[in-house]
Amino acid sequence: MNVQPLAHPDVSETARSLSGGIGLYVHIPFCETKCPYCDFNTYAGINHLLPPYLTALDREIQVWGATLGHPTVNSVFLGGGTPSMLSPAQIATLLSTIRETFTIAVGAEVTAEVNPDDASVERLSAFREAGVNRISLGVQSLDDGELQKLGRRHGAAEALEALAAIWDAGYTNFSADLMYGLPHQGMDTWRSTVERVIAAGPPHVSAYALTMEEGTPFGKQAADGQLPEQDTDLAADMYWWADDAFARAGLRNYEISNWARQGMASRHNTTYWHNVPYLGVGPGAHSFIGGYRFANMKSPVGYMTKVRLWEALDGVVDVLLREYPGPVADIDPMNARTEMADSVILGLRLAEGVSDLTFRKRFGVGLNEAYGEVIAQNVALGLLRFNGDGPDAVLRLTDLGRFLANEAFVRFLAA
Repeated sequence: MNVQPLAHPDVSETARSLSGGIGLYVHIPFCETKCPYCDFNTYAGINHLLPPYLTALDREIQVWGATLGHPTVNSVFLGGGTPSMLSPAQIATLLSTIRETFTIAVGAEVTAEVNPDDASVERLSAFREAGVNRISLGVQSLDDGELQKLGRRHGAAEALEALAAIWDAGYTNFSADLMYGLPHQGMDTWRSTVERVIAAGPPHVSAYALTMEEGTPFGKQAADGQLPEQDTDLAADMYWWADDAFARAGLRNYEISNWARQGMASRHNTTYWHNVPYLGVGPGAHSFIGGYRFANMKSPVGYMTKVRLWEALDGVVDVLLREYPGPVADIDPMNARTEMADSVILGLRLAEGVSDLTFRKRFGVGLNEAYGEVIAQNVALGLLRFNGDGPDAVLRLTDLGRFLANEAFVRFLAA
């Protein structure tokens, strides 16, 4: 492999360089059943494809490792879908391929998404022995009625047992994922869910408002009037009540929808929010490498067919994407303006905000030089604020901006 420097001319050195390492996302698109709210690239009823799929995934990982010159991987995230459907032996083989193909950073975060019904102590312990050191548990709710409406296969008791099993399996780093703004959900069941999750002691919690995505069963039911119209005021009350409850429990809001104890923020997801390079493998997985954003085709069968034709190639990312795209179906070369907008929008999701000094080092201009009018508009609307002056200035969302972030973000995209 004759690896040359990545040299897309229209983006920053931060976007081009892999010297700081990358995050690696691995997509597992298999589910036993598909939840009616889910618009992720996941499929039920195709479990027979799992062995050849893992072979194709193995191949894609090896091709990218060779093409990129085997960069350091700072974090691995096994997402889906349902990665916990894989056996411990399959997880071990997959992580072994990653270790053989990339340089894994010392202390790298290795996360696996797990469904509560897969979370036995024995299975979780075997995942840990295979190399997983962080669990993301899909709790969603601790109300059986809400879980049934969401199409989840577990009940509240199973979710609490799964949280206990994670501790018993020896994990000290894990997340409980929750949803609010559900059909017919009241503040009473939301408070109960939050309080019981806090009592279980996870060092990290994610809480996302349900979105009725077009094309999903929930989206269709909402459009037909079969589900109640979402109450945004109630959803806001749920968000702020949970934010206060998490804070009292020692979980700091470090990103709009994420809370963690000191030092337990998701390193993998922070890679996305800092807008630095990451690689996604598997159907529908997205990447930001060498100044390009690109995504694989969504069809698992199409993906496997294309990967089988993909040999290790001489050249670099732009050659591969232009001449031998294989499973890659959506390629978007970046330019300085879109990279700047992405960096501000993603960085503002974090409580740390966007540092004027860091922005200037990356792009050669300060925040006000690039977006003075847009920032002034958002400040006037109460969505953004500056802390500090001059090179020490940091742009952050206000409390109002945290809940209405998209209203601020869209102005940067239009600038």
